[in-house]
Amino acid sequence: MVCCLDGSNFFFITYGAFLSNLKEKNGEDYIVKEEDLGLFFHMFLKKIMKYVTTYKDCVFCFEGLHSSKYRKDTYKLYKENRADRKSDPNYQFVGPLMEKVISFCRLLHTKVLSVPYCEGDDCIYQTCKYYAEQGEKVKIVSTDKDLTQIMNFYPDLVVQSRPEMFGRPEEELEADENIILYKCIVGDTADNIKGIPRIGDKIFKKMLEDKILWNKKMTPENLELLETIEKIVDLRKYPEEYQSAILEEVKKPWNEFDKDGIEKFMMENGLKNCYSTWSSEWCPDIEALMSSVYEKPDAIDEIMSILEG
Repeated sequence: MVCCLDGSNFFFITYGAFLSNLKEKNGEDYIVKEEDLGLFFHMFLKKIMKYVTTYKDCVFCFEGLHSSKYRKDTYKLYKENRADRKSDPNYQFVGPLMEKVISFCRLLHTKVLSVPYCEGDDCIYQTCKYYAEQGEKVKIVSTDKDLTQIMNFYPDLVVQSRPEMFGRPEEELEADENIILYKCIVGDTADNIKGIPRIGDKIFKKMLEDKILWNKKMTPENLELLETIEKIVDLRKYPEEYQSAILEEVKKPWNEFDKDGIEKFMMENGLKNCYSTWSSEWCPDIEALMSSVYEKPDAIDEIMSILEG
């Protein structure tokens, strides 16, 4: 089975927990400092370790440069609700951190997709499509329920799952044959998609059962809006040139496990300095192992053996 991880989803969930931890310890007005970032790396490594050691083949899918451009050009409100992050000092390290996380994931036996003008969801779709057509089973790991649309395209081969993160048990999600239509008509607050005016959850459900009501609500103007939103919601409708660029990356060989590169990364990114401020319940196994790196020369081998699985 190929395990397809929503890398951007993992990143921001971890960053949110990292930020909450710092504010809990230092007050709500605390601003993230560069010396705090080692804690983030510890937390992120803990979250991906289960998957890179359980599954032989892991594909990490991240946002690429200008990942939202096509969708914003098509629907200008898309993700406008996230613009305030750019001025928030607590997000000043997000860009450089994402680059480092992507670099680290490439040091493992993985494929790491970060394709210009493509979002992580687009990469996940192409990964699932490619491996499903090769006869492989694929497990998607993400908290993004929008990805359940892929189960409608490959129902026997793709499993959508919520990752076991921060005390929340892993949960398999069910397919929803109307998820694309729902997001187009009712909208999606997370992505700032407004949907069609004056149609909410209850009316949408009635429309599915009542053709007269459907025809009444779906005026030519609303149908045009539906078609516009569908272009950014339905992963199959993303421009072919971008889908082809992703597929080229998916087809590339697996990255080789780079033990020396991993050790260098750990030493260069503050993993030595944060255990004193990091309570053991966050990640006791990695914390203990990393602490021992500086007490015995061969301790790094122990860490590597865990990450190699």
